[in-house]
Amino acid sequence: MRRVVVTGASSGIGLACARAFLQMGDAVVAHCRTNAGAVQGLAAEFGAERVVGVRAELGEEEGCVRLLEAAGDLDVLVHSAGIWNDGPIRGLSRQTLEEIFRVNTFSAYYLAREAAKRMTAGSLVFIGSTAGQRGEPGHSHYAGSKAALWGLVQSLAQELAPTVRVNLVSPGWVRTPMAAETFAQPGRLERITSAIPLRRVAEPEDVASAVVFLADERQRHLTGVDLPVSGGALLPMPRG
Repeated sequence: MRRVVVTGASSGIGLACARAFLQMGDAVVAHCRTNAGAVQGLAAEFGAERVVGVRAELGEEEGCVRLLEAAGDLDVLVHSAGIWNDGPIRGLSRQTLEEIFRVNTFSAYYLAREAAKRMTAGSLVFIGSTAGQRGEPGHSHYAGSKAALWGLVQSLAQELAPTVRVNLVSPGWVRTPMAAETFAQPGRLERITSAIPLRRVAEPEDVASAVVFLADERQRHLTGVDLPVSGGALLPMPRG
């Protein structure tokens, strides 16, 4: 039985990842920041012996260290926890900029450092974003925080080889609580899906499926990969 650490396991993509690994028979260390009820629900569904809940603030180095100390030995780390908010450049505050990099970027470095100390083999999977590949107007701070993960993954894929594989999954729009307010705006969901070749936004399970794929040891020759789960949103769109 593998031991899998999933951050942000109380909601959205992280919750779907935790459930997917549990359905495969793995044991999961499920991180949350506030919503412990969702993690308790996983324990009730799959058994307390296979679900260990850990509350930690990953926007601080100490929280990242504490999570991995609580996890102990591990085979897979999935870092899904993150934040997204507005940040038009003309009004971008230092607080907003620094917070998004602490939560989305610095946490990835601290968690990777602590995981690498404990892992002799296994897999690290980080959740990026298509925003980190093509930018996102009004959210340059978010796009930058996710773009940095690609540099981290490419570097660690070489540094931790050949025993630990390191990959990235970059979703586009996903139907999560983080995106709910945007999707609720009149006509916004229709405009978003009209620009996606598959004409739908992803469900959290679509992203979790890609994460489970990359973490599977049958993919033993995949490392340093950025797998977009975007419905083809990064494809050049036909014109004329």
